[in-house]
Amino acid sequence: MNIKTSVIIAGVIFTSMSAPSWAETNLQTPSNVEILATKAVYLKNTQHQVTLPAGQQQLLVRFDSPENPHSTGQTMGFVHSAPVLLHFNLDDQATVTVKIPRLDTPQEINRFAKQPYFKLYNDDGSQLAVEQKVISMTGSPLLTDYNQLLNESVGATVVPVTMVKNTQEPHAVNPAVTQIDTTHLTAQQTDQLLQQLYQQANKAQRKNFIRWALEL
Repeated sequence: MNIKTSVIIAGVIFTSMSAPSWAETNLQTPSNVEILATKAVYLKNTQHQVTLPAGQQQLLVRFDSPENPHSTGQTMGFVHSAPVLLHFNLDDQATVTVKIPRLDTPQEINRFAKQPYFKLYNDDGSQLAVEQKVISMTGSPLLTDYNQLLNESVGATVVPVTMVKNTQEPHAVNPAVTQIDTTHLTAQQTDQLLQQLYQQANKAQRKNFIRWALEL
């Protein structure tokens, strides 16, 4: 074996030893697309960026946007789509970006929320093949366990890194009233829940709510 061949073999061995055994990809979404849950990584809250290992991916995303993206008012309404299950494969991409069409009007936003679709792009601008499926759900989006919803949709368990147990004692509840547990919500999520409930209420219920809030 000559010196040149020995150097080449040594270089190959060194490269294979120093290279990582698996690659990671940074998945990014725009501000109006939320990552709800992934099969590979447990998420405690919705994200706009997550690092995923190479291989088959299954994750839930959702379109979530102000109804009027050009409004600067503090009381602007929000619209969101049903969760969408994305199934695709990651090889050695450094970054994958989720993109949606440009939406400029409330009509376009509401139309897209009813029929959402997402495209994935690699670093070089090439489009990644992806299968999409809208997942039906009931109840408030703020109170939904999206990791559980993903498990039910794909039949595999997403194991959390840490689990926080609720140590509160159960309270007696009026059977005519549905109790909503907000202990695990952030202040922003609680405000959004109140806003959502207020918007869904009729005129009489809103009046009663205001009287209660003002302690009249």
